[in-house]
Amino acid sequence: MHFFVVSINRLGQKGVDFLEAADYDVLLKNLEREFVYPLKIWQLPSSMSSSIPSGRAKVSAYQIIEMMDNLHLVIKSGLPLHQGILDLAEDSDNKKFKNMMFHIADDINRGRSLSGAFTPYKDIVGVMILNLMKIGEETGQLELTLKRGSTFLRRITELKKKAKSALIYPSFAFIAVMGAMLVWMIYVLPQMTGLFKEMNVELPALTIAMMSISDFLANYIGYMGLAIVFFVIIFKVLHKKYKKVRWHTDRLMLKIPVIRDVIVSFNTAFISEYLRLALISGIPIFSALETLGKNINNEVFQNALMEATKDVGRGSQLSNAFAKTEVFPLFCIRMMRVGENAGTLETQLEIVSNHYYERVDNFAENIGKIIEPIVLIIVGGFMAMVMVGLMGPMYDLLSNMKD
Repeated sequence: MHFFVVSINRLGQKGVDFLEAADYDVLLKNLEREFVYPLKIWQLPSSMSSSIPSGRAKVSAYQIIEMMDNLHLVIKSGLPLHQGILDLAEDSDNKKFKNMMFHIADDINRGRSLSGAFTPYKDIVGVMILNLMKIGEETGQLELTLKRGSTFLRRITELKKKAKSALIYPSFAFIAVMGAMLVWMIYVLPQMTGLFKEMNVELPALTIAMMSISDFLANYIGYMGLAIVFFVIIFKVLHKKYKKVRWHTDRLMLKIPVIRDVIVSFNTAFISEYLRLALISGIPIFSALETLGKNINNEVFQNALMEATKDVGRGSQLSNAFAKTEVFPLFCIRMMRVGENAGTLETQLEIVSNHYYERVDNFAENIGKIIEPIVLIIVGGFMAMVMVGLMGPMYDLLSNMKD
């Protein structure tokens, strides 16, 4: 719930703010902790949340990692959990995070478990972390599972960061090259071909085709830009709303050579790491697969996990269930099979996650070297076409000038 609050602080300074709280009572408690006294409070409709400054505030993955590390230390030190969470809230500058921690502290003070207090914020901390908290509470190893959870989140966050950087570079490189080619076609080529027209030089078919493309781009580039913007907006709306659009998009991305390797490596590392964490934490493999199937972003891998979950539920081995999907790499399936046969699945999953983590890391570091030849081929092909299209007319022009 979001509120618009007119308040006064202990220094007598008046202020206005948008605040988020579970309910009116929680809001008052949060204000009291900060020694702020409300003068007027208006509850705002939920439909306005996306346009409210506090509603747009984000709790970063690194804040969740730091929180879990600190909770691990709080429990290890023997400090009351309620007090430790209040201290974490006081030290934060992020209002969304602060309000969340205050609400969690209040719930714990009323007798709720840590996992129960975090449940309303599952979209922020993630279902996987909630499951770890529940297992930790049930087994009496909450301190250990919190530490494992923070290690898992830190590794996956770094993996996401590297995967994004690996995908951003080729996109930027192709956009830059296409932009340079458009500038050349729209502004440079017409000046050169204009000279040919004035001198009545006979133009070959390739040069005429290039001139036609140049004229088309010069006349319609604005409309093309608007069409692209319109298409991107429509695509984003459809992509967000319809699962089938996301599935086709993700499937198409898996057909692009370099991008396919990054996506497959990232998802394989992520899935292997979580399954390993689930096994050492005591989460049943079927439950872990169900959680993964609902919380992985790539629709192709999500469908594969759902099919694998059904097969495992029917008694199939994990490696066989993964092999049937035809999505996961052979190395991953082979290592799983070895682990199942030898009783070392947890160890084999760690090897798989490390292997594909290193692959993503390698892609992130060497993506420039991988993309450079492709960019050079495109630029070289374009320049070769320009040279062939212009050299003949240029030679005829020089011949006419000599005559």
